[in-house]
Amino acid sequence: MRVQNIQIIKKRYPKEWVLVKVGKVDDATTTPLSGHLIAHSKNRDEIYKKMMPLKGKILVMFTEDKLPKGYAIAFYAAV
Repeated sequence: MRVQNIQIIKKRYPKEWVLVKVGKVDDATTTPLSGHLIAHSKNRDEIYKKMMPLKGKILVMFTEDKLPKGYAIAFYAAV
């Protein structure tokens, strides 16, 4: 796996869900900047299945600014 910029991943997989093992984070804003792409899919459930066994800083995101109809965003931070 190679490290990729999050913005490049978003452009490469439009209107898809992506699963990224986070590498670099902007400390001031806690925004993920780069990481290893683990999976991408138009189906969110496929991404969630692949996410379950992973540990560490993981990012699941939809690559568009507007979510598909019927979806919402929730945040959880385990410390």
